[in-house]
Amino acid sequence: MDDYQRLVVAQFFEPLPNLSQRSCHEFVLQNIAPALIPNATDKIDVEPSPFQGSMSYTAILHSQSGRIVVQFRRDKQDLFGVTEASRVHGPIVPLVTYQGMYEGLFVYTSPYVEGIPYISVLMSSRDFQLPFHTKVATVLDLADLVTRGARANTTISDVIISELASSLLKIHHTADTYAFRNMALRSSISACISKLLTQLSDVAALPVALTHQDLAPFNYLIEESTGCIQAVLDWDGALYLPIGSNFHFMDNLFGFMTPSGWQDTEDRQELETAFYDRVLASLAAQGIKGVTKEQLELQKAIGILLYDVERLLKSKDERAEHYIRGHLQGLSFMDEFMFSN
Repeated sequence: MDDYQRLVVAQFFEPLPNLSQRSCHEFVLQNIAPALIPNATDKIDVEPSPFQGSMSYTAILHSQSGRIVVQFRRDKQDLFGVTEASRVHGPIVPLVTYQGMYEGLFVYTSPYVEGIPYISVLMSSRDFQLPFHTKVATVLDLADLVTRGARANTTISDVIISELASSLLKIHHTADTYAFRNMALRSSISACISKLLTQLSDVAALPVALTHQDLAPFNYLIEESTGCIQAVLDWDGALYLPIGSNFHFMDNLFGFMTPSGWQDTEDRQELETAFYDRVLASLAAQGIKGVTKEQLELQKAIGILLYDVERLLKSKDERAEHYIRGHLQGLSFMDEFMFSN
């Protein structure tokens, strides 16, 4: 692990004074290894994963027969999403098995998968820039991922449209009462919601697909030299939602956050065009025609508002405001509505 990963691990164990990396490793050797590798005659070892998340500690169990990932989590996973994602996407989604509790932590195992988190490849690159062909490969694989197994939405009704309108009006009320540092952001959110409320029937007509709820660049592993996706992790909470609901995560391939706000990369337009072209082609290949980029952007806007406003309420910091503004300004229909202080 590098220094940053060590810091993440230290922060995970800080509120858990009775636990440590060592105690977790001992639990793996004494309880997980005998259950999963009962007849092992070779040396069995445990080491920390080089890639750690803030809400879990991950170790790797090594034996001659292979490697197994063991994760200690504060929260219990909803394994429906993982199981369904494995069915839809095949081996790029490693199946997760619940192994019980250890000192208040939920313990899960899964097969070891090759690949490096996209964010780690990006951070280790020169000037945080990846070759264009590498980014395109990742973009196209993500476009395939978010559309695979798509099906027509057969539940379009006035009730669905009414529920969408209600959700947007709640967000509008939240924005009206929140003390923004950037006062113009409230006006931008209001304008976006006003636009959406006039086109909810277009949004409700979108096809649905299994939607990853946290498709951030630390949850997909790529082959470093090609950019091709090797695995996609953390399908906890995945649901069938209108396609476009999690497209705001794609912006992590089109730009980056700076201390003063969001910054698009120079190749954003090319990458974003490649993404949407692939999405529409994938849907057409599955017999779903007539979907437009404009419809997908409307659903992306709903995803932005639902995700970013919730994050804003939790953190109440300027960085969260930067993310909302950055995501909104990436929507083509928002060009005239991005007000400035």
